[in-house]
Amino acid sequence: MPPVSAKSAKKGGATVQPEDGGGVESLETWQERAVERRLSGARARALARSSRFLATALELVQESGRADFTVQDLIDRSNLSLRAFYQHFAGKEELLLALYENVQSQFTEDIRQEVSVADGPMGQLEAFCRGFLSRAGSSDAVGGRIVTLYNLSLELERPAEFAKVWEPQQKLLKRILTSCSRAGLLRKDLSITQLTTLMTSTLTALGQFSMLHTGPNMVLTVDDIWVWCRQAVSQPGASASASRQSPRKSGAAKAVKATRR
Repeated sequence: MPPVSAKSAKKGGATVQPEDGGGVESLETWQERAVERRLSGARARALARSSRFLATALELVQESGRADFTVQDLIDRSNLSLRAFYQHFAGKEELLLALYENVQSQFTEDIRQEVSVADGPMGQLEAFCRGFLSRAGSSDAVGGRIVTLYNLSLELERPAEFAKVWEPQQKLLKRILTSCSRAGLLRKDLSITQLTTLMTSTLTALGQFSMLHTGPNMVLTVDDIWVWCRQAVSQPGASASASRQSPRKSGAAKAVKATRR
């Protein structure tokens, strides 16, 4: 029997040395396939249970208008065990962060869809602004005031997690502004990063104000805010003709309440 050379297969069929002298090629063994099937099932069950906990938490928030429910309240409503909860979350704070991530992810995806069907770079920027403001003004369906308060506390207490959650939306806005810049539509004295920061701050502040305050001294419509944002990022005088045009109407009038103190 000839000696086993470096080019022959290793026992167990885990790796094989190609005849052409190339590198080692990894092969999937039956053991690996069996483990993967088992892990895939476990992952699916884990996702289903964690999703159930999140859906239940959102129900509790929407019903009470507060996030002061206990873990036991969550267990009783979800019909899952305390053991299952701690298999998925370290505690209530981690659950709230996961819930916030879900809400923010859907918020961004909804805006992304509207941006994708808009015409031209400035049309995409308009779609972003309107999408952001309309959802901020109608966010009662996803926790409303509680989500806004959590957003503020997360930004102050856990800035790293806050930045990670908002990163996809920031990237989307930055990409849109970059397209506007390449089309020669933006002012030149501020960088794309600076404009992204300023626009995000403006939209966020108006959205938060509309959610946290009542009885404003004046009301700004989405049309008003978009005209202001367009003029703020455009080259001086570039949006003069556009500002004379009638703002785009979006069905029922949507307003974002704000006031200057």
